[in-house]
Amino acid sequence: MAKILIVDDEPAVREALGIGLSEGGHEIEAVGTAADALHAVMDEPSRFDVLLLDLRLPDRHGLDVLSEMRERGNETPVIIISADTEMSSTVRAMRDGAFDYVSKPIDLDALEALIERAIRLSSKSTPVVELPSTTPAPPESGAAVELVGNSSALREVFKTLGLLSASRATVLIRGESGTGKELAARALHTFSRGKSDSAPFVAVNCAALPGTLIESELFGYKRGAFTGADRDRAGKLEAAGEGTLFLDEVGEVPVETQVKLLRVLQERQYERLGETEPRAFRARVVAATHRDLESLVRTGRFREDLYFRLNVATVTLPPLRERRDDIPLISERLLAQISREVGRTLKGVSASAIDRLRMHDWPGNVRELRNVLTRAAVKCRGTTINTEDLEFGKVETDSSTPLNPIPLGIASKNGPARFPTLDEVEREHIRRALAYAQGHKGKTCDLLGISRPTLSRKIKRYALNKPL
Repeated sequence: MAKILIVDDEPAVREALGIGLSEGGHEIEAVGTAADALHAVMDEPSRFDVLLLDLRLPDRHGLDVLSEMRERGNETPVIIISADTEMSSTVRAMRDGAFDYVSKPIDLDALEALIERAIRLSSKSTPVVELPSTTPAPPESGAAVELVGNSSALREVFKTLGLLSASRATVLIRGESGTGKELAARALHTFSRGKSDSAPFVAVNCAALPGTLIESELFGYKRGAFTGADRDRAGKLEAAGEGTLFLDEVGEVPVETQVKLLRVLQERQYERLGETEPRAFRARVVAATHRDLESLVRTGRFREDLYFRLNVATVTLPPLRERRDDIPLISERLLAQISREVGRTLKGVSASAIDRLRMHDWPGNVRELRNVLTRAAVKCRGTTINTEDLEFGKVETDSSTPLNPIPLGIASKNGPARFPTLDEVEREHIRRALAYAQGHKGKTCDLLGISRPTLSRKIKRYALNKPL
């Protein structure tokens, strides 16, 4: 049994959570303001095992309550419960010491499991070694451009970014092209502790620089270092100062340059080309790639020691096809930007067009979605983008099919591809529909045009109740 304080300005939420958690054997207290919350937790620091904290409180922001608790030495685990799905709120909460961040409406079973985990891992029950603390950076309002979405996969990314922004560790961001790796890197920079507000974010697209230029671009050079070097020039490492150096597509860095980059990470110093006097390197390094670095290491195209230096902490961005429920929100945000760029007043995207967007597989991810919406914004005749305004380019397969078509040939051990049986086609079609609907049986029934009992029989018949 845990002692839990619920802090929420909505009486209905306090009551519902209180009843639900009390039935699980927990002892509950509930308050509706930041002042009452701080009074309850600070007067007797060990009084509660867990604090459930809303962000939108009438007298102060919930993150102010969290910050004051931590500044005054109260380490009670705090689980944020909020309808706020913005990246900045999640990242700041995790950076400032929240145990986790749960979006409303709340799944009570999942919340109880989270509470148990928080208690188990809290400092009250687990001995910890105190490490030197860093000077906290002032609260920030959030990044100018953010990753957008409320899918569970993206929310885990937000939480990870928040935890990593509390340190200056090197981070490797992985994900397909167009998933927003630079936005994730900028979020780490924006919310990082231990940097000044004026610290720069310096991005280097390693894939866009030929091998002959990448060293001079990164390290800079002294006048006379090579033909054409008619003046001293600072490189990107120097320009990054005490901010962030973002190495985009780091898998494209030539092997000979990788040796020098490794030294920068190991020794935190470098020399300009043509110089022998080392210079200090103080920036945080965030690298990104869509390549399989492990495969590059095995084939000798990427140094293993550099891989381990870069892969201290990892953030993996999900492709858009794995978070289709985020498409309406992303489209809304993108269209607001696109409207300004093309000089048109666009009210939004029709429901049928949103459905069509959700059916596409998005091999180019959010970058491709932006391209599709921009073309539609230019050609649409009214103020709303409709299905007929959407053009998907050559990567599109069949405009009437929400999923990739099932192959007509199945490889055979004894020869060429064979034609699939009807059962094989039906099983694969149902499997893909379930995957598209993320396992939601009601949505799957709508996609397939069948009843729930029929779907249940098919799932049992084809053994589709195993993990997809």
